[in-house]
Amino acid sequence: MWDSLKKRIIPGLSFAAIIVSAIYFSPWSYALVMILIIILCTNEFFKITESLREENDNLAGFHSKAVMVYICLAFIAGFLQKLGILPVKYLCLASIFFLLILFSELFSKSTKPLVNIGLNLMGLLYIGIPLFMSNYIIQLSRTETSAIQYDGRILLGVLLLIMLNDVGAYFMGNWFGKHPLFTRISPKKTIEGTIGGYLVNLIGGVLGFYIIGQISLFDWLIIAVLSSTGAIIGDLVESLFKRSLQIKDSGSAIPGHGGFLDRFDAILYSLPIIATYIILRFL
Repeated sequence: MWDSLKKRIIPGLSFAAIIVSAIYFSPWSYALVMILIIILCTNEFFKITESLREENDNLAGFHSKAVMVYICLAFIAGFLQKLGILPVKYLCLASIFFLLILFSELFSKSTKPLVNIGLNLMGLLYIGIPLFMSNYIIQLSRTETSAIQYDGRILLGVLLLIMLNDVGAYFMGNWFGKHPLFTRISPKKTIEGTIGGYLVNLIGGVLGFYIIGQISLFDWLIIAVLSSTGAIIGDLVESLFKRSLQIKDSGSAIPGHGGFLDRFDAILYSLPIIATYIILRFL
């Protein structure tokens, strides 16, 4: 257990330190690290789903790059909209991309256009929507003098809660895990580990209130529960994808963790849930 734990801790902490520093430092470093995550996750997603496409699909490479560029542009548009630089009405242009995906299939040699369209849209929805929604968790605006006001501490708290859930579930599952949570999808996950993740996150929510503040203790506890729920489901959904593709990990870029999707599966599922709560609660 301890050997595998060391393999997970060092790369995991190094990776987390880069993301935490970037989000905390400035809005520009936040935007850059999010765009980097988009590129890495999107590239990995289309790589592991490549086997689902036909060999004669002459537009597979074009579609994967187009989706990657689109997600980056959508994220930047959301970022600029929060700054007041881009009017919100221009976000409706995003719908045109769906039509372009349908149109481009007319030029594909593939005999399974619905599979191609489904994969392209899945990449967009699974990776693009969550990271776009992160713009609505940070505090970003411009004053009347055009000075930028930025605060990413709530987003940092959210990400740390998601990581804490993983830590709590890992230790409680290893020490006390006896009852499987979802045997068909992920045999190693246990009910005890899941409960451990929730308990650790509730403690993390209390710490978030006293260390970060900005919102009430009630809101921090709700976010703690939502992040645990999203993390658990996100991990199971990623396991479902890998099981259907008959692969163990989505990649090998992060030692002890697997690929980027393995590392961000909980985040990708949790961010839209928490962003929706924050929008409905405060905006």
